[in-house]
Amino acid sequence: MRIQIQNLHKKYQRGDTELEVLRGISCEFRAGSFNFILGPSGSGKSTLLYLLGVLDQPTSGKILIDGSAIDSWDEAKRNAYRKNDVGFIFQNFNLMSNLSALDNVLVPFLPQGVDQKLTQTAMQLLERVGLKDRVDHKPNHLSGGEQQRVAIARALLKKPQLILADEPTGELDSVSGRMIFDLLRELGQEQNATIIIVTHDERHIHPKDIVHRIQDGLFIDSIEEKGSSQ
Repeated sequence: MRIQIQNLHKKYQRGDTELEVLRGISCEFRAGSFNFILGPSGSGKSTLLYLLGVLDQPTSGKILIDGSAIDSWDEAKRNAYRKNDVGFIFQNFNLMSNLSALDNVLVPFLPQGVDQKLTQTAMQLLERVGLKDRVDHKPNHLSGGEQQRVAIARALLKKPQLILADEPTGELDSVSGRMIFDLLRELGQEQNATIIIVTHDERHIHPKDIVHRIQDGLFIDSIEEKGSSQ
């Protein structure tokens, strides 16, 4: 999935004050690329992810998905895009407290029914994120890091063409974090998915990743093949 951003602005009204979070961002995320967005708190990183996932709308500017402008889409197309094409991994895990880890991975598919093949794929994903022995546990019996891994498996189950991740390893130790990034890279290559990750943790950046640095609502740098692999 190729994403083009053209002069993107986002403003919020806070009482009598207008807060401009994004101030004219323009960039491109190539299909199949692995991207990091780095920047201080309040720089607009998460806001950009929400706009790319069509969870919010820009004040002005354009976002094009494979050449199609999002602002021209009707609500049905927006819903289909969010449901079928985008895998969200956000800091608030949004797990269902009454469901097991396995059912939480399957929950987006429960309304239309789940077959044995999909259940098996969900089990395999949970195993790949290190939760083979926790599939029957509900969220209150899982650590924060384990809940994060359930949320990651859920996002990956539909084989999205775009993965948007906001601090996906924020609750994980360094070993688990590396495992998650290795999994994201594997699945990205298998599915030719475009992956965009917001993080403060630069330890998992590989030399060929594309690193975008954002500050005060503007991209100040986009570098390929210069990230740290440490």
